[in-house]
Amino acid sequence: MKVLTERQYRRREKILATARDLIAKHGYVGVTMRELAEKSNVTPKTLYHQFGNKEKLLRIAVEERFRHTYQAIGDHEVKKGIDKLFFIIEAVAESTRKNFSYAKALAPVLSSRKSDPFASIRMETYRAAIKQIEAEGDFVDWVDVDVISRVVYRHVSPLYVSGHMGGPGEVKLEDFTKYDMSLMLSSITQGYTHKKVTKTVRTLQKALAKHEQ
Repeated sequence: MKVLTERQYRRREKILATARDLIAKHGYVGVTMRELAEKSNVTPKTLYHQFGNKEKLLRIAVEERFRHTYQAIGDHEVKKGIDKLFFIIEAVAESTRKNFSYAKALAPVLSSRKSDPFASIRMETYRAAIKQIEAEGDFVDWVDVDVISRVVYRHVSPLYVSGHMGGPGEVKLEDFTKYDMSLMLSSITQGYTHKKVTKTVRTLQKALAKHEQ
């Protein structure tokens, strides 16, 4: 791997940051190498020389942001696995809400078969929380943790591509996600996790009922 000088590294980071800004502005397919070069103060030739083509450049820009975001979420210390899982759901939703134009622009990419690196990054974050619940002894003995991790991932996936995240005074999408997940987990957990998800179901059930009135 080629070692970059400090100047080359700063230039690379500027190019990738600019690429993400343009994705939010124009959509993933709307980014052009010409505009990206202009906004980054480099030549199109420099972009092709350093990254190969537009597809590789944009995927690097997106993947590096994903890795950074999920590393920060995963590193956040939470004592109990179920609390960690709920924290991840809330953090993902909040990040999507704050960067909604960018997240919306990425929806076609995240739902395509080419999104494997992104799916892997997300999956491992949820799997770590599920494994923590397992280590705490809160799953009944017949549960397949890998299957549960995939089910959890499918429950959380809509947070990345939803057109509506819930505004002030509304029930937020992550609350629906936690409600559905708690219902599922309540039948296969015990101890602290079971108490937590049962309480979550009751609390959110009241909020959802009030919202529907």
